[in-house]
Amino acid sequence: MGRCPFCMASTMPEDVICFSCGRVISGASGMKARGRREFRGSSTRGAKRKETPKMAAAQASGPRSRRAGAAQAGIRQARKSSMKNLFLVGIVSFVFLFTPAQMELVEMISDLEAEVMNQFKSGREYPLEASYTYSRTYTIAEDNDPASGGTPGGDISFKRQMAIPFDRTSKSVMTEHFSAESGSGPFASGILQDIISVKINSEGQDIVIPLDGSSRSRESAMTLPSGNLVYWPAVNSGEDSCPHTRCIIWEGTVSDGGTYTLVAEVEVEGKSWSWWQDSSVYSDIAGKTWGVNVDNSGTFSDIQSRAGGTYWNDYGKNSQWYFSSHRNEYLINGDDPLIQLTALDISATLPGELSDNAYAFARAAFDFLVEKITYNPNADINPISGSECIETSTGDCDEVSNAWMSLMRVKEIPTWYEFGILLNPYNEKWEGHAWANVMLPLSEGWCADKGITVDSCYILGEVDVVNNKWLLHTPTAVTDWIEVADPTGDLIDSAYRGWAFSISNGGRAMYSSAIDTVGSPDYSGGKYIVTVDPESF
Repeated sequence: MGRCPFCMASTMPEDVICFSCGRVISGASGMKARGRREFRGSSTRGAKRKETPKMAAAQASGPRSRRAGAAQAGIRQARKSSMKNLFLVGIVSFVFLFTPAQMELVEMISDLEAEVMNQFKSGREYPLEASYTYSRTYTIAEDNDPASGGTPGGDISFKRQMAIPFDRTSKSVMTEHFSAESGSGPFASGILQDIISVKINSEGQDIVIPLDGSSRSRESAMTLPSGNLVYWPAVNSGEDSCPHTRCIIWEGTVSDGGTYTLVAEVEVEGKSWSWWQDSSVYSDIAGKTWGVNVDNSGTFSDIQSRAGGTYWNDYGKNSQWYFSSHRNEYLINGDDPLIQLTALDISATLPGELSDNAYAFARAAFDFLVEKITYNPNADINPISGSECIETSTGDCDEVSNAWMSLMRVKEIPTWYEFGILLNPYNEKWEGHAWANVMLPLSEGWCADKGITVDSCYILGEVDVVNNKWLLHTPTAVTDWIEVADPTGDLIDSAYRGWAFSISNGGRAMYSSAIDTVGSPDYSGGKYIVTVDPESF
């Protein structure tokens, strides 16, 4: 079906003239004239609808007349439908323009626009949810080859510890995300990391590690055919345990060119979670509804009134944290002159009304480091301080985290470490990883509006500066340990520790660790892209 180029009435393809205005519309001349706005035909004002010569001929031709009559009836019905649709559009427009529904529509369009635009930006792609198994392979060998510096007859006593991953929630390990005021809630935590199973194999022996928290001491260790031992002691239960977390310990002796291998397989189900409420967050990521942003953030002083002041006492008020004997300095240091000057510069970029907004400063510091720091894949095994990271404009994951956490300590914002492994989305390889946690308060007004107790109204989010993950958990990041406050730094030292050796008779240790994906991961719920988008205040 077409339209008359003069009066815009509906026409049939075989029509020579318009049945509405009577003008000739055959060929392309009509359209050309309309395109040039040359409407020189006589007026049709007062014209009456009657049978045209073409219609008379059509009436005498049998089937042709029925088609023509049906066409006219269809035209009249189409006009009625058009008027009806126009009326409905007017009603809908009125509803959206003059009721609260307008705000919901605007927010929906804004979310959709941000999501579509993100698909055209470069960034890192992550799955919404993932189920997979990864393996850690540890190999120890005694090198008795003189050509490579070994000596025949050497002995190596070894010990290797591996953290047992645990179920992680949207509020660390707590099952309650917020506490509800009377008559509201409940506000249960989301499960971000669900450990399905942990199994190990060495020397042909399969061992299943219990996930109920039960332990096996060295005295009751599983003995392998070689006499090597495997056990999983209670946390910080003595010399033969891991001070920082529940772990597996493999120990024994390898002699004169011998080799042993242990493989641990971990099955995980993970999901994405955002502690950030913003239209740029992928719409299907859980958590964003309860997230923090510049509008609902609390102030620096609000930090002390959340969680009974626990996080402020444990971390926030301690400007210096984790003294490194290798570097002879605190790696997190809010008292460092360069850190203080940088924090001052960052604060100066914020509008006056945001001078005490905890979220605004934390985000501005994040954006500053994302732009300034170049990732160093060849960083030394002993991390540098946050101050040195900023001074040199380079660092790896824990070093850049040291920089961001140092800036947070200037404002007494509680921050601490999270250790684990991460699947690199570029090369699909696993890497050891460290990133930051942060406690940010939500405003009292927002808490009251949501029916949340003020004491519980805060987020415990993840911040991974080197991967541009702002208050975001991705399912292919596996948490091994979330720092427990310890001013001595012993627990952090324990988290960094892996192999330990005692060598005798000229032995030479050859050891390795590798992380691999077992089989094919199951990614569900789609994927999303995390882009570099500094926030404007």
